[in-house]
Amino acid sequence: MDLKQIEYILKIAEEKNVSRAAMKLFISQSALNQQLLKLEKELGAPLFYRTRHNWELTEIGELYVQGAREIMLTKKNTYHRIADVLDRSQRSFSLGMPGGRGIAMFTSIYPRFLQMHPNVSISPLEIGSYDMQNMIANGNLNLGFITIGPREKTNINYIHICSEEFYAALPSSHPIARPIKSREKEYPQLDLRLLKDESFVLMYQKSSCRAVTDSIFQEAGFSPNILFETSSAAGIPSFVSSGICCAIIPKCYTKNMDGISLFSLPSHPYWDLDFCYARQSYVSQPLKTFIELSKDYWKSYYQDQ
Repeated sequence: MDLKQIEYILKIAEEKNVSRAAMKLFISQSALNQQLLKLEKELGAPLFYRTRHNWELTEIGELYVQGAREIMLTKKNTYHRIADVLDRSQRSFSLGMPGGRGIAMFTSIYPRFLQMHPNVSISPLEIGSYDMQNMIANGNLNLGFITIGPREKTNINYIHICSEEFYAALPSSHPIARPIKSREKEYPQLDLRLLKDESFVLMYQKSSCRAVTDSIFQEAGFSPNILFETSSAAGIPSFVSSGICCAIIPKCYTKNMDGISLFSLPSHPYWDLDFCYARQSYVSQPLKTFIELSKDYWKSYYQDQ
């Protein structure tokens, strides 16, 4: 197989359009189409169902792309192994992460990482958890830092960092709320059904956080009255502290809870903070270093809470 030709076909499959793929590859559409036709003639079968706006893989195309991704992964793994042995290669990796906590973690540990690996750069990309998993599976991302419920994981590899509990957040002025007498950083337990008539602010529907909170309400046996849906988990406490609604929030966002009372839930719902990477993918030494620095960061973060 011609590695350049493989790269071309994978880009068409990713973009689902030959003209967009040509633009991303910085070659002409006619040149890219010629390569595709040459390969299809060699294989004796079309790789794509062609329409004006969308190209989908045929059964043969699916087989080719699966093998092509394995070949490119083998090449990538081999190069990273060699670079680890030489320990002097200039390298660059892509890292997917959520906004908010991901950015805070990255900016905290990256200077230390560069001291340890001055010839290695990591390019952060702000991506939702579900898209991140797809990009990892398709070989379009080296590593992902992900926040996700155990039921939402897919057929890729995960390195567990820690688990994070979710809490009910109520305005301190709410009749149910009482002064919190904290014992070893624990919170009083609340039957969520007591809030079935209250309004809630929630994360947007396609977020991994929303998947966890939806399961919490399902377990409680009611659908919440939704006042507002947001893409910013960090902004949710401001809605609660204003006194206009309640929320379910992960532990990361329970700092500086002025005007908010927190309660644990009977089942102690949680999600995982993990790093993820493609199956059969080699985790290079620089990425192992970054993961270890991240573990130290989160250990320190939660000790301070």
